[in-house]
Amino acid sequence: MVDPARHFIPAADLKKFVDMMAYYKFNRLHLHLTDNQGWRLPVPGYPKLKSVASRREESFGDGIPHEGMYTKQELKELVAYCAARGIEVIPEIDMPGHNQALHAAYPEFFCFPKPDMNVRTTAGNSKELVCPQKPEVWKFYAAVFNELKDIFPSGIVHLGGDEAPTELWEKCPLCREARTRAAMKDKQEQMKAFFAKTAALLAKNGQTPQFWYEGNAGIYHPGETVYAWRQGQALQSIEKTKKAGLNLIMASSEYCYLDFPQIQGQRNWGWMKTTTLQKCYDLDPAFGKPEKEAGHIRGVHAPVWAERLPDLNHLLYRAYPRACAIAEAGWSPMGVRSWENFRRKLADHRQFILKRFNYDMERTQGNEPAFRWENNK
Repeated sequence: MVDPARHFIPAADLKKFVDMMAYYKFNRLHLHLTDNQGWRLPVPGYPKLKSVASRREESFGDGIPHEGMYTKQELKELVAYCAARGIEVIPEIDMPGHNQALHAAYPEFFCFPKPDMNVRTTAGNSKELVCPQKPEVWKFYAAVFNELKDIFPSGIVHLGGDEAPTELWEKCPLCREARTRAAMKDKQEQMKAFFAKTAALLAKNGQTPQFWYEGNAGIYHPGETVYAWRQGQALQSIEKTKKAGLNLIMASSEYCYLDFPQIQGQRNWGWMKTTTLQKCYDLDPAFGKPEKEAGHIRGVHAPVWAERLPDLNHLLYRAYPRACAIAEAGWSPMGVRSWENFRRKLADHRQFILKRFNYDMERTQGNEPAFRWENNK
């Protein structure tokens, strides 16, 4: 997964990233297209997505304006480029939260509109969720899904769904009235209804949803696919999703988050765990469970979140060589894997990648590209 929502990745750079992905047999590219810090998908009829939501004043106080939005043609060309290399592109439109950029452009979509809302310039999340009781919200998402259907043939749309605090839904008169009318016992039932309505919209286009798994299997629907990501919750996620009839993709952050530093002492911004190459290689997607208890796991997933990764060089530096370890974890049975053998292979691969892609995978404590925010905690 790459994250052009936080820092825009030009289409040409995405293709360079895809070239190395394809060599290591990653067969899905997950595009995180929207978040608090930016909206990167054009949608006909909603011009403020480009004029407002795709732009922010700065990043972490650097004073440098940041913006970017793909054209429809660029995204179609990326899909074709990936397809020629055996890669399916899965778009993500994050909802109902992670939408501060959308709020800046269209405050009327939210429970408590704030006309002075700005696109977020730092990391983190906000409390604003789109209001599920406003018809204009569903008109908007129908237009979004129609556009995704026209661009991405995979039929899968990742809807995010994570880190969505329902505090404002609790206070919103429209949401409160809807809960009473439907005899909902709590806001989690309202979240499940929100997901059901988005899934129904997708189904009209032959599309199916995926979500970040938030630990409460009850807000999803049997047969849906979720991603286990929260640190320390992977084993519990395997058990709960199996019981709920959900498909699971393993993206446990302590093994799979490739935006984390890979060598002790490298920049972690005060909160990231150091995830070494060996830690990534140690990933057992089933966490020791037998096939009958883990057969619903569909694959592994390596997110490269980009709040602090401003360009292709930073993305590649943090993604590799750890992505090689994730690839082996995804494609090779535990019984045939060997850390020592992997290390020997990687030494050969470093020379090959340098020759084929003109990219050096050597990693030391001090050879990471410099950041603009070296003094920012």
